[in-house]
Amino acid sequence: MIELVNVPSLTTIQDLGRYGYQKFGIPVSGVMDEVSARLANYLVGNHDNASLIEFVLKGPTIRFHSSAVFAVAGDVDVRLNGIPIEPWQSHWAKRGDVLEIGLLKSGVYGYIAFAGGILCDKILGSCSTYLRAKLGKPLKQGDKLKLGYAILAGKEGRVLPEPLIPRYSNESEIRVILGPQLEHFTEKGIETFLSSTYEVTPNSDRMGYRLEGPEIEHSEKGADIITDAIPLGAIQVPANGKPIIMLADRQTTGGYAKIGVVARVDVPKVAQTRAGGKLRFKAINVEEAQELFRKREFLFRSIKRLLDGEVRGYKIKALGKEFMVFVEKEK
Repeated sequence: MIELVNVPSLTTIQDLGRYGYQKFGIPVSGVMDEVSARLANYLVGNHDNASLIEFVLKGPTIRFHSSAVFAVAGDVDVRLNGIPIEPWQSHWAKRGDVLEIGLLKSGVYGYIAFAGGILCDKILGSCSTYLRAKLGKPLKQGDKLKLGYAILAGKEGRVLPEPLIPRYSNESEIRVILGPQLEHFTEKGIETFLSSTYEVTPNSDRMGYRLEGPEIEHSEKGADIITDAIPLGAIQVPANGKPIIMLADRQTTGGYAKIGVVARVDVPKVAQTRAGGKLRFKAINVEEAQELFRKREFLFRSIKRLLDGEVRGYKIKALGKEFMVFVEKEK
């Protein structure tokens, strides 16, 4: 069991989302940055969808009431009993130990995973917190959370190699698939969208990021459409011509024309962009987006096998960049 001693920012329990209920108007929700969350779970030997803690900007202080193995994902200072420890590594905590997590130096969302995950009363098959519908609630000082059973031996001391640690900039190029309502935009509007820089506004949250920048011109069809589905990363453009990128807590349907959809692999880059950060958009096709996703999933599988001790990883440098090569262990 763990206890929240101090909770300075929005802190919730999340997993990868609540799937299968959008037809009833219930959003998927789930973690904002699935890359960091999944890697945190791998570090403690969990599966991808194990429930964990998501915090915004500044992490909580946690007291352990039993032994546990944990990992913190994020560009952040971490202390255990006042002694600095590294994020992106798994650590052993014993009863009475206190974990302190500081302010993120970059990015918006950080994650804390525990071997065995966090036990919760699942709602519609998920532990994800969706505050607008009161599916779960924000964590507060004094809350105690039970951890799932896990064999802790062998889970401590796992380290994510440096080249694999996500790095989030406050200026990013975001790949998008144009459409599905391009007929609602002029050629000039589409050109403006793809050639301009947009700024994430403070009026952004888990539901969507509102952007400020050059106005995207609609065609004579206007901004409104017959309400249809809102996929993750959909970019709506209301009548004011300012795009909105729909994220984890997005509504299931919407009536604004969509000029594009962010490629799944780039959604974490959007989510980790702070207010004032700059985004530019690059058009790719569906096949390119699918190939990027396949490559990412292959990398995730390789990382999990590396951390589970099934393969070896070697860091190489080529063309001025560092890469990881995974090699099967001899049997």
